[in-house]
Amino acid sequence: MTGHRKLTQAELIAEAKKLFGDDPKTYAFKCPNCGDIASIQGFIDAGADPARAGQECIGRSLGALTKPNLTNTRGCDWVAYGLFRGPWEIVLPAEGEQPEHSAWSFALAGAVSE
Repeated sequence: MTGHRKLTQAELIAEAKKLFGDDPKTYAFKCPNCGDIASIQGFIDAGADPARAGQECIGRSLGALTKPNLTNTRGCDWVAYGLFRGPWEIVLPAEGEQPEHSAWSFALAGAVSE
């Protein structure tokens, strides 16, 4: 599992663009539990909520919760916001009435501190 890394939302986006280009659908995250790598487009292709990319292993959307014994299901049921937080802490800017706050995330696939 990777170590803790704290970065702003802008820093995350800048690093993702450096690794994957300008199309956010190509941004890919690595599950710290099982090592599965899933892009935002992968979540879309699976019929899953693309907003879950980076915070949930794609296995949750592919049946890991309802069919945990299937061997053809990729990924696992791990989430970055559960009992064990994700390795990356993303600081989200204040918006309207909501103050600056953190969200936990998987590391970008291929990142130096992955």
